[in-house]
Amino acid sequence: MASHAATGLALVRLGENALSFPHLVEPELLVPLHYVRDVSAGSTLTWQVLCVAAWEAVDPVGRYGTGPAFGAQVLAALGGNPHRAEADPRRHLRLALSALESFRGEDLPRHSGRAYLQLGNALRSYGRPSDALEAYERGRALLERAGDDHGLHSAHARLSVAMAGAGLVEQSLLHAEWGQQVGLRVASGTPSPGRNHTANLLHHRKVRALTLLGFCTDADQALDTWRHTATGGYVFDLLETTAQLRLRQGREEEALEAFVSAIDHRFTMLEPPSSAGRNHYLTYSTQMLGEALGLAWHTGRLDLVVGILAALATHRPPPAGAPVPANEALRALDAQVAELARKATGATVAGDLDALTAHDDRARILLENRDEVMHGLAGASGPRHRTTVEELSLSVPAAVRPGELLLIYTLSSTDQVGVISVADGAIEYRTVGLGAAEAEELAAAAHEECVRRTEPHRLHRLGEALLAPVHDLLSGAGRILIMAQGALADFPFHAAPFRGRPLVASAEVRALPSLAPLRAPGATAPDPGSGEPSYRAVVAAVGQPRYELVPVLPALRGEVEAVSEAFPSARELYEDEATAGALSAALSTCDVLHVAGHATFDAARPNLAHILLADRPLFAFEVACAARVPRLVNLSGCRAGAERRGVGGEGEGLASAFLAAGAEMVVAPLWPVRDDAALAFNSALYAALARPNAQWGAAVHSARLAVLAQPEFAHPGLWGAFTVSGRL
Repeated sequence: MASHAATGLALVRLGENALSFPHLVEPELLVPLHYVRDVSAGSTLTWQVLCVAAWEAVDPVGRYGTGPAFGAQVLAALGGNPHRAEADPRRHLRLALSALESFRGEDLPRHSGRAYLQLGNALRSYGRPSDALEAYERGRALLERAGDDHGLHSAHARLSVAMAGAGLVEQSLLHAEWGQQVGLRVASGTPSPGRNHTANLLHHRKVRALTLLGFCTDADQALDTWRHTATGGYVFDLLETTAQLRLRQGREEEALEAFVSAIDHRFTMLEPPSSAGRNHYLTYSTQMLGEALGLAWHTGRLDLVVGILAALATHRPPPAGAPVPANEALRALDAQVAELARKATGATVAGDLDALTAHDDRARILLENRDEVMHGLAGASGPRHRTTVEELSLSVPAAVRPGELLLIYTLSSTDQVGVISVADGAIEYRTVGLGAAEAEELAAAAHEECVRRTEPHRLHRLGEALLAPVHDLLSGAGRILIMAQGALADFPFHAAPFRGRPLVASAEVRALPSLAPLRAPGATAPDPGSGEPSYRAVVAAVGQPRYELVPVLPALRGEVEAVSEAFPSARELYEDEATAGALSAALSTCDVLHVAGHATFDAARPNLAHILLADRPLFAFEVACAARVPRLVNLSGCRAGAERRGVGGEGEGLASAFLAAGAEMVVAPLWPVRDDAALAFNSALYAALARPNAQWGAAVHSARLAVLAQPEFAHPGLWGAFTVSGRL
């Protein structure tokens, strides 16, 4: 490694096998010097860390021109961080084109050929499959002319994948076989991760193509060949392909066993350290997961359906509040978070949308880096228990306590809405009389009815349809836990009609973004109450900050008083006292936090969701990086409970940031609420909490009912906005 203090960059030499990775065009790359010095302090400079560092160096390298060195850096960054690249397809495409342009006129066919492969990836993520095929083919021709067998090896693999995606199965098989022939030429020499990755991908595509074409005997032979050459990192692909072949052969029990083993290997045991990595794996496994769930349904293994869904539930590294060794990497990241908060504040006040988008991207990267560091520190402290689908199929039903009913709304293989119920250890599946498209349309219309407070016709229609199949089960439940997928995830089930009244009138209702709370340690612990004498409470409220033109909130003082009546020793941070610094300090000392004021959420920039404090906004990404947060959090601000949800159920937004940082329960509204409705809800909530041995879940339930009983707040858009989520 060579450092260049003048540029702030370090040159990392990767070794002789580097060019077996198709996204590298030179056996070296540049990384920020401070990144290597600080972020990797006290730990090994792993390949994953280097890939992240390469991404961080793109902009600094670009300041010195856009020649071949810049193109090499861009390809290294994009190829080493596919989940980051695909998170923004437009930027992915722009960077891939800039890399290709940087090699133009330089007579660098190997560089240009590999750039075309990355351009093909970008075009696929941008939704241009035919253009992607053309890019891959141009790359293949250039790499063949350059005599670059490693690049040609990968070109055939990518063409095989793209052909399969286009339904051209025979052509996919041909490219898989041609790629394997090229692989024989590069098989000699020191083993290389890049070459192994491509070889396994070609095996996967060959077996899959033979399976789809119905040549099951040939597929079995190809699978056996692959099984004898596969390395540990590709066991998931081997198991998944085995399952699909056994399914085609009608060997359903073997297929289901292989599917479950594949899910165990990747989702219950692998535990990718960053949210982007987990979502990347989930996105590219959607078809397989659907087949696994469908087969479990078909064979009557509803317990495995629940186990699989629980396996896909996001399980992050330990919360930031968990004890970890002092580490320079965390301190360096904290400094970067503070600097980003300063920049995001300026962009927010200025309304600079381009800058805000860039800051949201940067926030996500910082959170991923922190996940990586926390994951490494947790791993260094000793092995952790890793569960399996079979274990989850038993533990999740066991976590549903007597008197509780768990409802899981999902889509069947025929796009029909269905509901899985779990109660008293029994699991059932019933169909809902709606198609997925109709349910999605009604859910969007119901949300609009709540926001605009128009007649809730579609909310009632959808609610009746969703609850009808489980009417008999609802009757005996005191608490109902609901997990829903897709457009139903934000549907206010507690406002759905049941026996002529909203469902919340019959039972306490909680929404679960995923089954993670039921698979986590302590999932069956009782709902924390407010009766502990050691509880420390903080209430912060800002009605009209000086840096934003926003409406006055006249009822805000009433919320502060309601909290103080329930917790007489509560510390009040009102108006000018409620600064970002004061609130950040309070996060590490209090057990109950109530924040009231103006909050904002934009699904395009969820990590920049914020609540307006006296001096500046407090952003979601800051909260997610906090060393400690209160156990119980109430965010009384418009859309403070809104989030952008990933494939595994993990959310991005204010409420989800508190949960990610270790909060046990968060109360927050899903959509904009009137000031007087918020006061009515919170007054009822804290009056309930002031009673001896009060519990938060029950208090939220009684507060909903109290507001619902007042005629001026009877519309579900007013009383129904307030949600409660977190560990049960």
